[in-house]
Amino acid sequence: MKKLFILSGIVMILVACSTKSERTNLSQLQERAGMFYMVNSDKPFSGDVASYNNGRVEIEGKIENGLRVGTWTCYHANGQKKFQGDYKEGVKDGTWTYWKESGQQEGVETYKFGSLLSSEGATPSQAAADSLKKAAEVQAAPAAAPAAAAAPQKAVERRQQQPVAWEKLKGGPVKFLDGVPYTGPVVKYQKNGEKEFDGYFTEGKKTGKWNYYDKKGNLKNSKYY
Repeated sequence: MKKLFILSGIVMILVACSTKSERTNLSQLQERAGMFYMVNSDKPFSGDVASYNNGRVEIEGKIENGLRVGTWTCYHANGQKKFQGDYKEGVKDGTWTYWKESGQQEGVETYKFGSLLSSEGATPSQAAADSLKKAAEVQAAPAAAPAAAAAPQKAVERRQQQPVAWEKLKGGPVKFLDGVPYTGPVVKYQKNGEKEFDGYFTEGKKTGKWNYYDKKGNLKNSKYY
């Protein structure tokens, strides 16, 4: 009976260690239009992730369907927490806390589904965002073309808006984002990271010029809606 208990304990330890080691390194992922994918995959990634610096965990968190979710933590080189907070559907939500290398609390931010509600003390949000991204290979969005001097303000804003990943949209002929008919640019990438198509939605329906690309990312054809 004693041997059975010892064997059971060993098995539980091995299972726990195995589970922890299943975390995917952030360097194996690509960020495309705000969503994370394994390199050469067109399926949004799901799983626990981490990045490492000199063998130590630097960042750890979780991704579901390509979006950051749950608690994310970043550490200083000495092992002290640098910042910690929660993501909900890819955006900050709730309380985010920041610490110095000494362990002393440096600042606190409060978010509501991506919107900053309050901030106290030193809260290096941009540094935090950079830390979360630096281990991942980021697919940069194309730069917006400069607006003509006489162009209406609405057209300028349309060009400057960042495209949403196709996979984030829901619905059939009419596409929704967060339960609302989507208006704005959209993009979809191929497994190799090249664009598959990009275009624009107005009230959930395709409008304007849509571009379609071949496997090398070269423009194949365009359609107008």
